[in-house]
Amino acid sequence: MTQPIPGRFIPAEFLTAHHYIFGQLKVTQSGLMGMMSDITSSYLEMNEASLALIHKPDEVVSYAPVLNVVRAQVVVVCLGKRDYLGLQGVVRSGFQRPQPYSVQATTASYDVRGTIERAGRLEFPALMSEGTNAFILVFDARLTAPLFPALNLQTPIMLLNRNYLESLAVLPRTEG
Repeated sequence: MTQPIPGRFIPAEFLTAHHYIFGQLKVTQSGLMGMMSDITSSYLEMNEASLALIHKPDEVVSYAPVLNVVRAQVVVVCLGKRDYLGLQGVVRSGFQRPQPYSVQATTASYDVRGTIERAGRLEFPALMSEGTNAFILVFDARLTAPLFPALNLQTPIMLLNRNYLESLAVLPRTEG
């Protein structure tokens, strides 16, 4: 009889509408992308969690050994490595090679610049409606908050909740 692989912990940063949360996120065998699209669970468990307000991200206001976060309220997840996504984030389906698109996305509180990879053209209606996962992968992302200049994050991998998206602009390609 084989034993299931126990959950592992990955370092992650969350942004909700009001809080900046960082700590160790407990992920299952399916990785973070599998957890973010899991329709049987609506929360995420973070260990060693520190909370800060988004207008003062350097000042921790609370610490929790275990913090449960409602997944639908998460606007952005920042990760340090692509490996943390799990197999869904590494394996790509289809025969077409993904094309990188530089984008600028806005939510009510945040501006995000980065790269979205898509096979073929980047179609906004498809991006907003395809699949069951509410999160869009943004690579080499930079997040700023115009109302809160102290909040400035750069990360190799960002998951952006499309339910909070207000606008998305494809930036012109630069030669060079």
